[in-house]
Order: sequence, then structure tokens, then C-alpha cells
Amino acid sequence: MPETPVAETAAIQSHNSDSDLVGSGRGSDQAGDVWPMQVVLRKRTIERGLWEVDDWSALRCLSDRQQVRDQLGFEEQPGDQPASTDYCWHGLSLELFRDERAAYRFNISSHDPRLFIVCAEEDELMQPYLLTASQDVASSYMDGGEEDVYSIPMPEAVQCWIEGFIGRHGEPEMELGKSKRRHHGRRKGAGKSQGAGSTGGARG
Repeated sequence: MPETPVAETAAIQSHNSDSDLVGSGRGSDQAGDVWPMQVVLRKRTIERGLWEVDDWSALRCLSDRQQVRDQLGFEEQPGDQPASTDYCWHGLSLELFRDERAAYRFNISSHDPRLFIVCAEEDELMQPYLLTASQDVASSYMDGGEEDVYSIPMPEAVQCWIEGFIGRHGEPEMELGKSKRRHHGRRKGAGKSQGAGSTGGARG
């Protein structure tokens, strides 16, 4: 498994009110708040010995609350680096779970809070299918060896949102370990859309 790439920048759209930061709970008593997101991934073609290979990295996340979309898809745009292409993926969500509060607290209390993007490469394209604020969950996918896990700096707005989630549901007991949840699973049938106007071209 290659070393997890580290994102270069992070950006997120602002919200007009606190109520816009809070999503409704889902289904079971373990489901928590949900924040629709876009994720920007970059592909660069680099030389490695005698070969040219694709090098992927995560750039940033963007709020997608104003355009909630169930279908996973992307918009493609040239990157601002030589031989690079940016892919702005939509149809993802950051979902919080009550039984992962200890991992969230550990994350946002660190000097460098992170979001983790779990991806799988299909047809030479790196496709994200899970966004999490739990390093325990991210580690469980890394240990599996079938997915690539990228990290990006967690925007302050997301840190405040998670802090509010913990405040509503209570401070957790700090017992960290490998998460038993590999939630969501792989998303199949990802829709693909190409065209100009992608927010993936913006630079944080």
C-alpha cells in the first residue's frame, strides 16, 4: 500500500446560519448528521524510471448543501500544474455517527485535524466513495489494502460542526481503536459528467 498522500490545500464554502450546518439524523440510533460535500482530486502524469505513471492526490473539499445530489459523478478540468487534471466529485457526504465521537474528539483536538477520503481506482480513474472524520475508520480501509486513503486538512467550519455534534450527544469516553465499521461500502454505478464550470478549478 503506498503512503497516503497529503493534500496541498483546503477550502469550504461558508454558511449563512448555524441551522444550515446541521443535518437531520438518519435511520438507526447510530446515524448522525450529514453534510453533502464535493471532493477535488488531482491526477498528475509523472516519470518514474522509464515509465510514465499517474500520481493522485486530494486537494480540498467543498460544501454541496445548495445542490444535494444522490448520483456520484464528476466534472473534469485542467489542473494548474503541468500534466495535471482536476476531478471535482459530487454526490458524497460527510456523515457523523454517535459511536465514533471519541475518534472525532481526538481528531479535532489534534494540532492538525484531517478529513479522510477513501477511494478505489476503476478504469484508470480514482473514484472517492467515502468521506470520514474518523482516523479509525480510515485506518480500517488502509489495513484492507484494497483502497487508497487520502487526507486533507479539515476546514474550520467542519470542526465547529463536529464540535456541535459532540455537544448535542455528549462527550465520549476516549477509548480509541480500530473501527468495526466499514460503513457505506463501495458505491457502484458512478455517474460521469464532463464539462466546464467545475468548482474543481478553484484554488484554496
